[in-house]
Amino acid sequence: MKKLFAIVVILAFAAFLGWKQFTQAPVPRQIADDRGTQWLPIGNPTVGVLDEHIATPITFRTMHVGLNNSDQLWIATAPEQELAWIAEQDMYIPEGPTMDNLGQIYFSPLYPPEDVSLVVLDPKDGKRLWSLPHKGDNRGAGAPLILDTPGGTAPQTIYHATYHWAWAVTPQGDVLWHKPTGLRYDDDDVPHAWGVNYIPQFDALTVVTGNGEMAVLARATGETLLAEPFALPGQPAAESARHMPAEWVLQRGDKLAEQHFGKMPVNDGLFSAMVRIIYGAGSEVSNFYAVDPNSGRMFVAATAPDDEDGSEDGVSANGALYALDLAKKGEQLSVNIAARYDFEGGTGSTPTVSNDGQRLYITDENGNVMALDRDLNEIWRINVGEQVAASVAVSADNQELYVVTRKDIFKLWDRGDHGERAWRAQLDVFPDHININTLTPTITANGIAVAIGASRELGDNSLLMENGFGLLDRETGKVRGYVPGVEEGIAVTVVAADGGFTIAHSPVRRLASKAIFGDAISPITGGVSRYKPSNYPRLAREASCAAAAIVARQSTQQNAPGYGNAAQQWDNKQVQALMTQAAAAISHSDVQVPPITTPQLWCDQLGALQDSKQTP
Repeated sequence: MKKLFAIVVILAFAAFLGWKQFTQAPVPRQIADDRGTQWLPIGNPTVGVLDEHIATPITFRTMHVGLNNSDQLWIATAPEQELAWIAEQDMYIPEGPTMDNLGQIYFSPLYPPEDVSLVVLDPKDGKRLWSLPHKGDNRGAGAPLILDTPGGTAPQTIYHATYHWAWAVTPQGDVLWHKPTGLRYDDDDVPHAWGVNYIPQFDALTVVTGNGEMAVLARATGETLLAEPFALPGQPAAESARHMPAEWVLQRGDKLAEQHFGKMPVNDGLFSAMVRIIYGAGSEVSNFYAVDPNSGRMFVAATAPDDEDGSEDGVSANGALYALDLAKKGEQLSVNIAARYDFEGGTGSTPTVSNDGQRLYITDENGNVMALDRDLNEIWRINVGEQVAASVAVSADNQELYVVTRKDIFKLWDRGDHGERAWRAQLDVFPDHININTLTPTITANGIAVAIGASRELGDNSLLMENGFGLLDRETGKVRGYVPGVEEGIAVTVVAADGGFTIAHSPVRRLASKAIFGDAISPITGGVSRYKPSNYPRLAREASCAAAAIVARQSTQQNAPGYGNAAQQWDNKQVQALMTQAAAAISHSDVQVPPITTPQLWCDQLGALQDSKQTP
């Protein structure tokens, strides 16, 4: 009996030690300065129209940077960062934020604890500057759109819309117009509005909703432009997706979400609702949409008509991508479905249009990435082994694409008639944990801005313990920098104009982990966290070297076919943006450099300075 008791004690002690080790706090490794990336832009950039209202992509102007959802910025990401502040921690923010030229931060919370639909923060300290009400539309309103408005009341204007209401506001909070969208919904649970986009050809703003409706408004006045309401022909997708977490994980996550954010009017709970949205379950439209500014054509990923799955039962089992055109109808406009592309199963993907408008990229729930032409004819598809989350990030350079699954990050090449895998990211920040991707990728001039978390695996469930934000090398997929984060998000990896991260908090995976691991997981929080560069000389070097690489490309391509005025103007503007960023970074340091003659001069001198400090 004593022997049996001793064995039980030993096994219990071993189990205790195993659980303690299993739940130990993740510790990120130190990532050394790699002296700069070896990635270079080669050949002609893929460029498109530069409309006077489209703001320079030095930060996020809408959900995925620009109208076409490219997720590409002209600036560099700071490889070394530190936390600056956290604000509005009682708010759950699943989309955005976006930022203006003043650095002000705009976001729309989901079911906020007060009557707000848009909140604006000061970039210096996170203090609230002003807000707009939700007036009953409390289900969130997507990322606001920021456009340049030359000759207007202010140099930039913020366009924001809930389901029923739309606003045009200056950065100072002055309302230029406030109009109804023209959409009507009689029940209390008003559909989500997926943010505002812009069609230059008609100077028109667009709003697409979760139930497949669409509003079109005049940018200058807010007046409704549609002759009659428009709705996509699909029905909601099934309430659950194939890759949903186990039921016990959903229940624990919902309980903890209610403790932190209060009870929200969603089925089951906040955690379950967010998981469904991520996997495209229960909605007709479950993500943002794209506009091709070259042609004015819209692309919306939604569900196919109900009967396309062989059963007319009020549920669409298949997904569809719609190409939509605006057309004159008397004094107003109509929306026409120009093409439709159906695919098996649903999608949580935002469609992405190439800068020239000739390619469209979309994903399905079966792990496929598809390239289509502008009329939605399939060109190629490639399978990455697991459902892709959110949008495909599409680079202007080297035919590069970046996609993320719930764990991995992949670089693909568009080879014209086929897609090709380049690399799978080497996520190795946490030596003693499983490293996973946790957010969309953002293409920047010196790498790919990403979110990387430390996870424990229980069966098929990936339990996120800690999360942070980093920079990957575009050439190799290796980690170039990392900063521990306060919280995770499900929106986008937003990079501010200074190269620092600005992250909207919308915990999902950490809710389940916290419910299981308890105090071993850091506190759950909402709001926004701002990170700032902590090594300004290195950032200046990264930005100026990226600019030098573009100047070198310009020289090589000067007489090459296809390198015309539009491509040269694109490169010139990006070089200017990068050198402006480099100069701003230098102003925050005690480094002395000569006046700019060429980006290469600053690249060389700042590189030599960094090397001298790091040489033993």
